[in-house]
Amino acid sequence: MKAMLAAVIQSLAKEKKARGTDTPGREWAKDLKPRLIGIGAVSLAPATIAGKSAGLLFHYEPYAVGAYAEGAYQALVPWQTLKPYLSAEGAAIFAGEPAKTEASK
Repeated sequence: MKAMLAAVIQSLAKEKKARGTDTPGREWAKDLKPRLIGIGAVSLAPATIAGKSAGLLFHYEPYAVGAYAEGAYQALVPWQTLKPYLSAEGAAIFAGEPAKTEASK
């Protein structure tokens, strides 16, 4: 869970930097916790390979990790980051790269 949280924070920091809203000390990450319900709402990220997932996509509403004016955020944790922690059955659902979606264009 700690590795997953670190990957989420890294992904959010990259998005915040792209939006020009990252802050030194990353105060916005203080409420994220290394627990399944403490990291955020999650879904499987679409992949370039049909029937597979490219990783986990965490969803944050406005105010969750920034000011309301910043809007919602999504943080992708690629399956390659998760691979060392997955069972064979868990690893079987992941492959490929993140698919381009309307939201990511």
